[in-house]
Formats: sequence, structure tokens, C-alpha cells
Amino acid sequence: MVRVWGRRQKMPGAWLLSVVLLSACGPAIAAPRSTTTPAVTMHSDLDARLNIGPIEPWVTTMPIYISLLSNYIAVHLAATDSLRCNGVTIPGQASNIVGYHYEGGVPRVKDGGVYECVYTHAGARAVIRASAVPGPTILSPKAGDAVARTGMLTVTYVPGTGTGVSGEINQSQGSFSGAYSSYSGQPDNGTYTMPKATGLKQGAGWIILYRSLVTAPTGTGFKSASVVNDSGTTGVEVQWL
Repeated sequence: MVRVWGRRQKMPGAWLLSVVLLSACGPAIAAPRSTTTPAVTMHSDLDARLNIGPIEPWVTTMPIYISLLSNYIAVHLAATDSLRCNGVTIPGQASNIVGYHYEGGVPRVKDGGVYECVYTHAGARAVIRASAVPGPTILSPKAGDAVARTGMLTVTYVPGTGTGVSGEINQSQGSFSGAYSSYSGQPDNGTYTMPKATGLKQGAGWIILYRSLVTAPTGTGFKSASVVNDSGTTGVEVQWL
């Protein structure tokens, strides 16, 4: 398998953009302000925003981004509080774009598993659980197929019930170079069309699809919770002509 030179992992600013865009086809999600306030008193005062992924299918660590908001203002934990996902502490990060948020990575969970993020304050817990989203089953092109490097690319896959599907083309051309492009979400209806990356060369490269699911879980202990779950991903390695 040819390893790629770049990864899809979003920076917090891109995560915020995805939250705003995906809210158009899922639960409404307010954008956090950049101002940071002191730690809050109870988790029931907080609106929690969780983003899982995206990352290429061979990467074993899943990116996690969490924002805790009070009246749309990002807040930070008290010294005695904790925030863990699947047992891994998620550290805080300052940002002039999205305000104080929490960013880290956990081992990738197989289909059927669960990502569980737990905020503990004063002995009480608030918990968000999100199942690992199955990646789209790609029907064509198939692994090893010869694919032209120019024009549009149409990928067919088994349709699902996600909020949407996005695409990526990724080709390594050495340790520090390559051709890479990613494209925005389309309906999860079994067909995804995207332009091919510029700079593709003859040889092996990857076509990747990501399935996203936007939800607003209840009964978490937070005032409200929303999840943008981009964990579902599948790729095929083709030969570019």
C-alpha cells in the first residue's frame, strides 16, 4: 500500500466551518464566540459541541474536537474538572478563531463501537456517546482499476442514512510532495462526483469517501449537545493513467 503525504485532519477553524455548513442539513448549531470566560459551575449550564474526525482510513488515531459553551461563549474547565474521550484526556487549546476548545485524538473505533466523551465536574458526569459511522462501501472504481487523471470522477457506493458524503483524492509523490484535493458534502445517495486533483501523476493513488452524521443527542447531562460525526471513511487504491 502506498502511504500518502498529507492528511485530511481539520484544524479547529475548518471544524467550525463544517459545523456551520452541516447545520443547514442537520440540527441547528450556533457558532461559538472567540471570547473565553472563566470556568462554569455545572455541566447543565453548558452547550457541548463534539466533532469526530475526519481522517484517512489507514490512520489509527481519530481526531476529536470539543467546544463547551455558555451563552455561546467558549469556556474552560476548572482545575478539578476533567474531559476524556474513550479514556483519553482531551487537552484544552486557545484559539482566536473559535475560542477556547478541546482537541486531541483517540484510538480509532471499529464499526459498531462507540466514541464516549465524559465531562466530570464536582463528582457529576455529563456524557456524549456517538457510534462509529460505517464508511461508504465503494462499488466503483474498484481497487486496482485504471483511472484517467483528467476530467470528472464519479464514484458509486452503497447508499446510506448519513447526513452527507464528502470525497478526497490523495496521491503520494515522495516524502514531502503529492497531489491532494478534498471536496464538500453531497447527499448520501450512492453517487459522488468530484473533479480530479491537479498534479496527479501516473501510478498509484487513493480515492476516499467520508460519511458524516449530524445529531443532537439528548439525556447527556449538558444543557444541549450536538455531534458532527465524520468517522465513517472508506478508500480504494487505483492506478492513475
